Amino acid sequence: MNFQNPTFLWALLLLAIPLIIHLYNFRQYKKVIFSNLAMLKEIQTQSSKTRQIKKWLILATRMSALAALVLAFALPFFPSAVTQSGRQLVSIYIDNSESMRADGENGQLFENAKTTAREIIQNLSPDAEIQILNNDLSPYASQVHTPENAIKLVDDMAISYYPNDFSKIVQKISTKYNNEGYASQHTFAISDFQQRKKDEQSKIDSNLSLHIVKTLPENFQNISIDSVWLEEPVVKPQSPIKLRVKVVNNGDEVIESSTLVLKINGVQQGVESFGLQSKETKIIDVAFTSSQKGWIEGDVSVNDVPVVFDNVYHFALQLKPNINILQIGEASIAIAKIFKNDPIFKLTAAPEGSVDYTSFAKFDFIIINELHDIGSGLSEQLKQFAEKGGVVAIIPTKQIGNYGAVNSILGMASYGVMVKKGITIKPEDLKHPFIKDVYKKIPQNSVLPKVIECYNLQVSAVSQAIFSLKDNSPVLLRGRLGAGSVFLFAMPMDKAYSNMAQHELFVLSMLKMSFSRSEKQQLAYPMFGTNAIPIEGVSTADNTLSLVSPTKSVLVESALNKGGYRFWLNNELNEAGVYSLRDKNNIEQAKVALNVSRQESIQRYASKEELYDSWGGAKLNFMTTASASIKNVTGKLQSGTPLWKLFVLLCLIFLLIEILLLRFLKS
Repeated sequence: MNFQNPTFLWALLLLAIPLIIHLYNFRQYKKVIFSNLAMLKEIQTQSSKTRQIKKWLILATRMSALAALVLAFALPFFPSAVTQSGRQLVSIYIDNSESMRADGENGQLFENAKTTAREIIQNLSPDAEIQILNNDLSPYASQVHTPENAIKLVDDMAISYYPNDFSKIVQKISTKYNNEGYASQHTFAISDFQQRKKDEQSKIDSNLSLHIVKTLPENFQNISIDSVWLEEPVVKPQSPIKLRVKVVNNGDEVIESSTLVLKINGVQQGVESFGLQSKETKIIDVAFTSSQKGWIEGDVSVNDVPVVFDNVYHFALQLKPNINILQIGEASIAIAKIFKNDPIFKLTAAPEGSVDYTSFAKFDFIIINELHDIGSGLSEQLKQFAEKGGVVAIIPTKQIGNYGAVNSILGMASYGVMVKKGITIKPEDLKHPFIKDVYKKIPQNSVLPKVIECYNLQVSAVSQAIFSLKDNSPVLLRGRLGAGSVFLFAMPMDKAYSNMAQHELFVLSMLKMSFSRSEKQQLAYPMFGTNAIPIEGVSTADNTLSLVSPTKSVLVESALNKGGYRFWLNNELNEAGVYSLRDKNNIEQAKVALNVSRQESIQRYASKEELYDSWGGAKLNFMTTASASIKNVTGKLQSGTPLWKLFVLLCLIFLLIEILLLRFLKS
């Protein structure tokens, strides 16, 4: 048996006090004068012996009770095999994710968690080796600290945007435990344990002793803006730009009235009122008009407390001043009618034989119109253009020469022989995803283009038919190539082959192709995402790129990508907002909006059963924030099996024996 407070054993010297008192009292005699003692001699002898036995028994019980009380304060224990075997690592994890801003019964969950952590540390031995962790996984998470330094770290800890990922915490603890030769390890996890992952069961070391301190909000209430996207893929300067905003009520209460505020470049552009039922999701439409061209930044926000991290959603989008179109080959009146009279389009014509391949990067849409030959050189350039996000449309000539590279290099269908048809396009093709969104209502019984003659297209694995004739012969194919697309017509646009060029379907198709590159625009990215962020149209030849805000500049890892560059955040940024992507000459190449993951917005908390299912391989112990619970666990952690309760019980037993002796043992 050992003692946590062995110095308290000096109090056993107090046992001398009742002994001295009793011995002194034994020596005191009271004289009683009687006229005749002959009749009392035998009774007196018997009474004196009984009295002495009673006093010695009372002395023994009192000294035993006092000794048991002193031993209880000395905190006796039986050392466990773990505490005797070597060093012990104590890890304390405090969940500092945004969901911990919620209010619990005794205030903010995060502040309550810090208070609990301090109390755990204060109950550990002065030489304890303590590891402090949170979701940031800062450099100090790999170190061990004294109780004094550990409390300072807890005091300085703040809520961060890093989401709760307990599997990474466990990995950090296991690395420390296994690499530095600790004999035992105990983890105190203080969290709301929100949205546990099913695959974490295999990531928990069976040697891990996990003490769970679960803290929950008092009221389940939170409004979040989940995402923002464009209602239409095409955005034009001076035209209304329509946004769709997904708002979620994650709480249990009905939201009678709230407002959604839209700001563009810091200026308020609109306010929308809304209400939400419990757990309801609603899509709210907002719109704005911008005279500015190029990159613009904005945000939508709601007013909601106490969880505020998901009240604002940042976005950035590019308003191109023009869609640049290059037509290579024969001049086409039908194509000119579509693009010449709209200021958003800038059409450039290049006759066959006078094409500057180096200028392809300036264009969004290239139309190959009735070229006799499409050789390997042009095909290779078109392939590179499409892989970077460009859109290519090929309209064949009346007498095809060399088109083999269309299949071998671009991977598209091969042109076969010219076949007579005399039939129209299938009406059900108007429901194809490529074209159906141009109609508010798909027309019924409409007269569709009639094809007199067309080439037989040998469809490849990467091609998809957009329009087909009633005999299922494809007349317009689409193939994906890198970040872009290649469209293939089966016939020239001459009246002798079809009336396609005179039909509205040709106009709508060409417009959709010209805007196809705009469909790639993404308004925002997750701040702690691991996937690369692609940026199209970056003109710098140097891949030294930085993300810049008014308060911070971070050099990002970047690499060449199809369509421009791509870069990785690598957890370098911890503040949501719109950042300017700049090259080494401080020239802005793009704007990038970063938002915090909305995973912490969902107010669903794991039950004990779910935690057991997830971490059944570890030694789990559920504890409360009460001081008694903390002292009980930390006491076992330091010493093994505590015995102070046993000695308190013995003290009470000896006092009870004393009472019984005084009451029932006659003198």
